[in-house]
Amino acid sequence: MQFRGRLYPGKWFDRLLIRKKIMYVYIPLIILPLFILGFVSYRVYTDAIVKKTVNSVSDNSTLITTLMNSMLTNTESAANILTLNLNKVIVEKYSEDGGQVSDLQLYTQITNQLSYALLIFPDVDSAAYISRSGVVYGSNLEMERNAEQLQGSNMLTTLEHSRGSNIWFPMERRSYLVASPEQPVLSLGKRIVNINTGETLGYVILNVREDALSAIYRNIGSIQDESFMIVDPSGLVVSALEPSQVLHPLPGGALRDWVMGSAEQNLLQPSPSGKMLLIRADITKLGWQLISMVPYNRLNEDTKTITQLIILIGFICLFFAILGAGMLSNLIAKPIINLSRHMKHVNEGHLDPYLEVKSRDEIGILASGFNMMMNRVEELLSNIGKEQREKREYELALIQAQIKPHFLYNTLDVIYTLSDMGRPRDVQRTTKALADFYRVVLSNGRDQITLQEELNSVRDYLSIQQIRYSDVFNFLIEIEPDILPCIIPKLTLQPLVENAIYHGLKTKGSFGELIISGYREESKVILKITDDGVGMSEERLHALETAMKGQEKPVGYGISSVHERIRLYFGSEYGLQITSKLGQGTEITVNLPYPGRSGE
Repeated sequence: MQFRGRLYPGKWFDRLLIRKKIMYVYIPLIILPLFILGFVSYRVYTDAIVKKTVNSVSDNSTLITTLMNSMLTNTESAANILTLNLNKVIVEKYSEDGGQVSDLQLYTQITNQLSYALLIFPDVDSAAYISRSGVVYGSNLEMERNAEQLQGSNMLTTLEHSRGSNIWFPMERRSYLVASPEQPVLSLGKRIVNINTGETLGYVILNVREDALSAIYRNIGSIQDESFMIVDPSGLVVSALEPSQVLHPLPGGALRDWVMGSAEQNLLQPSPSGKMLLIRADITKLGWQLISMVPYNRLNEDTKTITQLIILIGFICLFFAILGAGMLSNLIAKPIINLSRHMKHVNEGHLDPYLEVKSRDEIGILASGFNMMMNRVEELLSNIGKEQREKREYELALIQAQIKPHFLYNTLDVIYTLSDMGRPRDVQRTTKALADFYRVVLSNGRDQITLQEELNSVRDYLSIQQIRYSDVFNFLIEIEPDILPCIIPKLTLQPLVENAIYHGLKTKGSFGELIISGYREESKVILKITDDGVGMSEERLHALETAMKGQEKPVGYGISSVHERIRLYFGSEYGLQITSKLGQGTEITVNLPYPGRSGE
């Protein structure tokens, strides 16, 4: 199917020169695998780095939370020991056996216990004891300042209503019970009761500085620019490497939503400085979360280097790909271009060019095949010319045979005689048959006609001959209707019928019968001309068959020419077959293809 005026998909590629086709196909075969390899290696390497970093940071977070839990446990242990020691000191003050102890002695004993606890538990920054009367005993003098602010505070109220268990108070800055008001502290409080009577003796407060917490993870990070922060359940930052972030709430957005509600342990969060990989771990004792922050660009620094290396390798491969494609196109395209030039010369009508074969590969095979094809084409053209000449000669001979003057003269004599006899009806029929006969013989220059047209010509011929030889023969035509449209060479049946009349029936000496029959046999059309005339001897039949095979000079030019014309039109498997017995008659079988093909 041809497309005119529009390009169908892929036609632009078909119209490219083979050199460009090689480039268009060869170069992507190099670039695409490199691109896919680079992309896949980049993703795999990045995922591996991220996974390795997550594992590393998770291990660091586990270590940090363990150290923090240990610090908190030590603080609780310090509170428990202070509870026992202070209980003993305070109870002994009012013991009847021990007598009265001065306030100075009591102050010294209590501060000594506080200092001793801090010595044993260095994680605790400062400690204080508050008596029932509101007197503050601090591990240093700063703890005793602004003691009046303690009264009515939430801290004291909470301790008063406690049952003697350890109570953790939130990280905060305050001006009382601290060594430094500017430093955020995490405080642990505990009510001291008389172990004998259950009476409240006072309260103990232990402070852990925020910088003591941040000191744990300050030097643990293994990745440059890695950062940590601790967030309480309300979203308040209670500890961070950056002091400015402490005691400030997390900013709203995805980070806060992730910290407050998401169950995911990891998050890739955009930030003003770039993407951050966030990993969290729980500090279960206080319900805090340790947030580890790793700059994402630090993770893929190595992958960028690998990507740049792959790009460099890609350009080098592209250079060699273009160079190789050029060499390959020269090796492949040049012989093909040479072959196409020779074919163009052939297309222009020059059948003599000979293509020089320089290789034994597929191109060399094509070139050799081209040369063989051209030789074969020349032979076929020569044979076709010869066959066409022979076909025209046979056809011309048949036409000349049919327009012989004596046939025309005899027919005109018959017409004259019929007219003289006063038989105008027969004159009309004979004249019409003669005209129709010559009309089919000429056929407007056509070589082949339908079987129906050929039979009409034969009927016209037989009608004329039967008027002349009405006492010699009668004829019968029996043809199956389905073969009437088949194609047959012009003047195939008429010469055979003429031979049957003149050489079979006319010389018989008695009335004869001529039968024309036809039927289909598989892929062939079988036509038979049968007469009960004098027949042929075996010698004449053999000579006729030999002449039809082209081995001897034709003895019956009409039969031989019909046979050769059929073979020229349809092939050597078709033609005439003759059977005859002397004194019994002759049968000529015509073999044609079904449905037949036109040779015009």
